[in-house]
Order: sequence, then C-alpha cells, then structure tokens
Amino acid sequence: MGSFSGTSSGASTVTHVSEELQALLMEERKRKRKVSNRESARRSRMRKKKHLDDLTAELTQLREDNHQIIMSLNITSQRYVHVEAENSVLRAQTNELSCRLQSLEDIITFLQWKQW
Repeated sequence: MGSFSGTSSGASTVTHVSEELQALLMEERKRKRKVSNRESARRSRMRKKKHLDDLTAELTQLREDNHQIIMSLNITSQRYVHVEAENSVLRAQTNELSCRLQSLEDIITFLQWKQW
C-alpha cells in the first residue's frame, strides 16, 4: 500500500501543479488581454484624434473659402452698384437726347410746313 500512497501523493502533486499552471495561464491570458485592450484603446484614441484634426483642418479651409466667397460677393456687389449707377446716367442721357431729337424733328416739321 505504500506504493499506492506514493502514487496518490504524486497524483495530488500533479493536480496541484496542473492547477497552478492553469492559474498561471489564465493570468497570462488576462495580462495579454489587458495589453491588447490598451493597444486597441490607444489606436481608437489616435483614430479619434486624427478624425478631429481632419475636421479642424476642413473647418479652417471652409472658413477661408467662405471668406473668399464673401470678399468676391462684396466686390461683385460694388461693381453691380457702379454699373447700375452708370446705367441710370445713360438712361437719363438717352431720355434727354430723345427729347432733343423730338424737338429737332418738330422744328424740321414746322419749317417744312411753313415752306408750303
């Protein structure tokens, strides 16, 4: 029976070593999972930061574009006001010349009528 007790003690030691090995393996898996999760979180933060940087750059570009459009619109509006003023002057001159022409035509008609 002594050999059985030795075997029983050996089996108990193997079981104990096996349990310790499993515990160590589980701890190693936990550690690897933590490292993996930290790395994943780091990559996620980097993607988020890049996305924010990209949006910030796009916002800056859009603001610059908007400023250029506003400047162009202001210049175009000033040109429109200037052309509209010139057009108004030309209309007034056209009316004045039309009136003069009509007066000259009336004088010619009167002189022609008087000759008859």
